[in-house]
Parts: sequence; structure tokens; C-alpha cells
Amino acid sequence: MNDQERQAELRRLDMTLEEIEKQLLISDKDCYTQEAELRASLQSYWDYGGSNAVDEAQLVETVDRQRALTAVTHGTAQKLRKMINSPYFGRIDFIEETPGYQEQTEQIYIGISTLTHKETGEFLVYDWRAPVSGMFYDFGLGKAWYNCPAGIINGSITLKRQYKITNRHMEYMFNADWKIDDEVLQEILGKSADDKMHTIVNSIQREQNQIVRDETHRALFVEGPAGSGKTSVALHRIAFLLYRDRDKITSKNILILSPNHLFSDYVSNVLPELGEENVPQMTFQDYVSQSAANLSLQFETRSAHLEHIFASSDDEASQIRSAGIRFKSSGIFDQALQEYLNWIQTSLVNEYPDIEVQGEIIFTQNDWKHYFLDSYSTMPVTIRLEKIRELIQIRMRPFVHALREEKEAALIAGDEEVNEKVIKAMARIQARQQLQPLIDKVDRLTSLNPLEEYRRLYSKNSRLIQFLANKLPAKWHAIRKQSLAFMNQGILPYEDIPPFLYFQGILQGFAAKPDIKHLVIDEAQDYTSLQYKIMVNLFPNSSWTVVGDPAQTLHPFLHTAPFNTASTIINIEKQFMVRLTRSYRSTKQIQDFCQSLLPYKTEVEPINRPGPLPTVCFAETPEESSEMLLKTIRQHIADGWNSIGIICKSTAESEMLFAELKDHIRHLQLVTSEDDQFPRGIVIMPSYLAKGLEFDAVLVINVDESNYNRTEERHILYTICTRALHRLNLFYQGKISPFISQLDKALYK
Repeated sequence: MNDQERQAELRRLDMTLEEIEKQLLISDKDCYTQEAELRASLQSYWDYGGSNAVDEAQLVETVDRQRALTAVTHGTAQKLRKMINSPYFGRIDFIEETPGYQEQTEQIYIGISTLTHKETGEFLVYDWRAPVSGMFYDFGLGKAWYNCPAGIINGSITLKRQYKITNRHMEYMFNADWKIDDEVLQEILGKSADDKMHTIVNSIQREQNQIVRDETHRALFVEGPAGSGKTSVALHRIAFLLYRDRDKITSKNILILSPNHLFSDYVSNVLPELGEENVPQMTFQDYVSQSAANLSLQFETRSAHLEHIFASSDDEASQIRSAGIRFKSSGIFDQALQEYLNWIQTSLVNEYPDIEVQGEIIFTQNDWKHYFLDSYSTMPVTIRLEKIRELIQIRMRPFVHALREEKEAALIAGDEEVNEKVIKAMARIQARQQLQPLIDKVDRLTSLNPLEEYRRLYSKNSRLIQFLANKLPAKWHAIRKQSLAFMNQGILPYEDIPPFLYFQGILQGFAAKPDIKHLVIDEAQDYTSLQYKIMVNLFPNSSWTVVGDPAQTLHPFLHTAPFNTASTIINIEKQFMVRLTRSYRSTKQIQDFCQSLLPYKTEVEPINRPGPLPTVCFAETPEESSEMLLKTIRQHIADGWNSIGIICKSTAESEMLFAELKDHIRHLQLVTSEDDQFPRGIVIMPSYLAKGLEFDAVLVINVDESNYNRTEERHILYTICTRALHRLNLFYQGKISPFISQLDKALYK
């Protein structure tokens, strides 16, 4: 790039900034005018009042219209303000090669939002989501094409250029060829981490872009190693869908299912940075809390459950619990539950008796089957039974009225000195008393409590046992006794929550959310088959983006659903599975160390960003361990690393360490709740809250044999270590974890 080109680029930047300033001035003025008109309309109404419903309707219409205009103008102003500091980050020169079309080079500048010249209508900046902008991510110099409403447009890219513009100042620009240049990635990835995740719009890679812009499939399953950008891709895909389908959906029609609220807070900046409103986020625990609101049992929370599992010993009760978790999340239990529910839906009333009133049958066995299995068969079981109860009550009415009249006649014949009202009331009471056994019988036959029905699954002679036959686990009787003991104490164990909620939903009906048109599931490797089945029923009109990494499965005993199983459960046409293989988070040295922790070799291509080897530090005493920690933390601070994650296995360990260090480190923070906000700086937290987060430096505490010994704990250690961007330090006393002692010594210092 010669000096003449550089000067031309600087003039182009000045012209773009000038146009943004002009449009921003107009937009701000329009906002002020529209707000003034809105206030005037409201004031006029209050001053003079509306005398009738027509006046009020006109006012509402006027206010709604003015509010809508104000919202649009405010949105325009907000986008312009985002653009003014950095209006674009890339450029391609494209020559369209369409027959009959005069070949000419079009300069396409690409940024966060579209900018057109107010007077000429010329495109000054194209939104990164526009069809033509996709070529910036997908092609190098030479032949290229893009798909738009008019069809496929073929041509050639003759120039590809990248920029870094900060606070309206051109920091650098350079020509690139095939991909977003590694220099840009190295600069971005080499920085200190912030307290929030940020957009990667200027560094999206080709394989990521294809996921973001996929328009063919209704269900995308994205698997990839830690740091491959799965969450970023999912968030940028949301922004793309909001742009592409802006006439059909809004941010309210999209939902992110996050692992916890801490993670939700961490990713909350990305969509606003892309000029879109944040979409609703919820956790599976939120759904659990809503479902448990009117139940007599308290549901065990995910955090409390994981804390119990991570801190538990190998005593008999813990072994029974772990066996129960494995079994209740297994395909065998799932299948038996389905068979039991099918039995309820098809055979519950098979042996129900005739309903007889005063010697006359008003509801036969065939009636039970007809209405339960035919007329009301599309309804949930509890609704079917309620409808049948109403039908029986209708058929009982003539007998009830006749009985009341009989009782009234007897009371009158008895010459009791009471008035007519009293006689009628007494007759009604007597008739009710006489029919009470029948009323109770009908209520009993037409009532089904999902919680009580679920509790019966663990009874000694449960019908579930018949469906399981010879597939019962060795510890079944101990598992069922422990499960009943929990429920008798008023607690539904965490491992029983998905089975129960699915059980309840099938019997009572799910509180479906048909307005959700797209669902994003993050950390999807932690979900069981029954959780996916619940979500299919909750979001019947949704397309899906499902992202996860099997290597980061956190729960040591839970059988989670692999993507091929989830795909079968979701069961919609046009599904696609893709695996990202390149990891952008950690240095090569940290990446090599983490991959070696896994029991199998995975296809991971680390970005060539060098750094020091991870360190593994042994301390003889707790005092020496504390000194080592403090020294390491102070060194990281001196080196300019602002974000330091001190990760323990459990909350109990985190609280103990915080008590030791809080007087020695300024602004040290402890995070132990899923509802906390993601903090900036130096933080101590348990392993299960670190999922999806990243830190400049990660200090892993107590990597000894007692903490990380069981095969199931290998993935926990891997997940913790993969949180590190630039520095990784592990500390232990006593005997080191076999997962580390078995590693090649060249991988760490």
C-alpha cells in the first residue's frame, strides 16, 4: 500500500465520520422533537380531558405512534454513536461478473451497521451481516460469490483490506489475502481480558462465519474445544437472524439457555455492541424454580447439588447417591419412564368401575375408555380426568335434584317449624351427606397428582419395576429408599428434577412458549435426554442453535445426551452438525497441557500464540501454599494481567481460601452463587461457576490426589485449566493428582 492510497483512506474516513456527525445531529433533533410532541399530547389530554371512549382511543393511538417513532429514531441515534468511534473494520473491492452487467469495481466497506449518504443514498458502510459482506469472511483475492434475494452474484475480489480505527483515529491498515489476518487475532488474543465478553465481528473466521450465516438448517449443533468461539458464534448468529428476519422476529422471540446467571452477565455486552437489544436469557434452574412454585417439595438447586457431589466422600450414602444419579439420567430409566407414562395415558382407566347412583348406572366402564382414550385423548391426562369428572357431575344432577326434593318432602312431613329456606338448606346438606361416598369415589378416580404419582415410582411394588424388569441397577433398593427419604424430608433431589418435570409436563401439559422462534443452548454437553425432551415441548415453534464441548462435561456421574441423541429428540427437518477445531483462547503451551489432560486425543488446532509453560507448584504446608499463591498473584498483577481466576473445586474450599487471602490482596472477590454478576479483577470461585468464563491467569487450587483422582473428575480439571488465556498455575500439597503425574514433564514447569 503506497502513501497515496493511505491518504485516500484517511480522506475516506474523514468523509464517513463527517456524514455520521451530520446524521447524528439530525437524529438527536428528531428525538427531541418527537419527545416534545409526545409530552404535548399527554399534557393536552390531562388539561382538557377526554369525554368519551373515542377520545381515549385516539389518544392511545397517537401516543403509541409517537412512541414507536421515537424508539426508531433513538435506535438510529444509538447505532450512529456506536459507529462514530470505529465506523468500519474491513473493505473488499468486488467486480461483479454478471452477463449484461458493465464490469466496475465496487468498494465495499464493512462495519457494525449500515450507513448510507443522506443525500445521494450511496452505501458508505455495509452492515457485516449483509449478504455482500459475507465475502469478507469467506474469500480471499480472486473468484468470489454471495447469495442475495436476486440470486447468486458471481465476481472477483481484487482487494481485501483491514483497519483498526479507535476513537475516530486510524491506528493501522493493511492488505490481507485469504483470511482475517493472524496479526489481528494475535493482537486481540494477546490483550488482557475484560470483565465482559466482546464482539468478534472484526475477526470472525471462515468456519465460524458459515455457522453465523447458515440459512438452510433449522437446527445447528456446534461442537468445539474450549476457546473455539462457540458462544461468540451463537451470539453473532442471533444478531444475524435479527438482521435477516427483522420483519418477522424481534429480540423477544429469541431465548438463550445459559448455564448460570454469572455466565449470562458475562456475555451481556455482545449483542448491544452489535447494535441489537439483548435477548432474554434464562437457566434451566429458572424453569425449575417456576415449576416448583406451587409444590410441597423444595427442589435441590444445581449449585447445592454440585457442592454436595464435589465435597462428598466415598461412604455408602455417597456411593448410593452417585449410582442413583447415573441410573436416573440413563437411557434405561428414560425408557422405563416413557413406558410408565404410556401406560397411564392408555391403560389408567381400563379397570375403572361403573358409576352407579341410587341403583342406576350413569357412567359405564366403556364410558371411561371412550372419553379417556377417544374423545379427550389429545388432552393431558389430568385435563382428561377433570373433563370426565365434569361429565359425571352433569349426569348426577337429575339424581341430586330428585334426592333433594325427597329430603324436602320428608322434612315438611315431619312438621318441623322451620321456614322454606331452612328446609331447602337442610335438604341440600342431607343429600350431600348421603352422596358423599360416591362424590369422594368420583374425585378419587378423576384426580391425579403428578408429584404423588412420581413418588410412587420408588415404592416397593412400583409398576416402574415391571417395566424395568431385569434392567434394575444393583443398588436399586438402596436408591429408591434414599430417594424416598429425600422426598419425605421435603426435598426433591437434583437428579430427580428433569424426570419429574417431564413426568409432570406429560401428565399436566407443558407451559409452552410458542412466541420463542429461536433457542440457543450454551454448554449443551451438560443436558440430559429428558431435559432436551422438556425443551422440545416448551419451545414447539423454535429453531435451534446448540453449542457445547463433550470434554467439558462438568457433572462426574450424570449421563448427558451426546449431540446425535439430542438431534434425534429435537427431530426437526434440516439439521446440521459442525465441529470447530481451532482454539483461540489459550497460548499454545496452555493448550498443549490441557489437551494432554484428556483421556483421548481430540482434533484441536491451537493458534500459534506462544507463552510460558504452565507451572505446577508443590507446598509442604498450608502456610507455604499461601505464600506461593500470594507471590504468583502479585507477579501476575505486576505483569499487567488484570483478570485473575483462583479456582477451587468446591464452594467450601473457595470460602476457606478467601478467608486466608482477603487481608493480603486488595479488592479480592469471592463468587459462590450462580446469581452473582461476573466481577472484574481477582476472584475466587468454585469450579462449577467457572464454566464458559475466561481469565488472563488461572490459579488452580489443590490439584492433589484427594480432589482429582476418580476418572469422572478428569473433565472437571480440564475445564478449569481451559479458562486460562495467558498464564496457568496449579498448586498442591501431599500427593499430586494422577492426571498430572502421568503427563509428559515437558508440558509444564
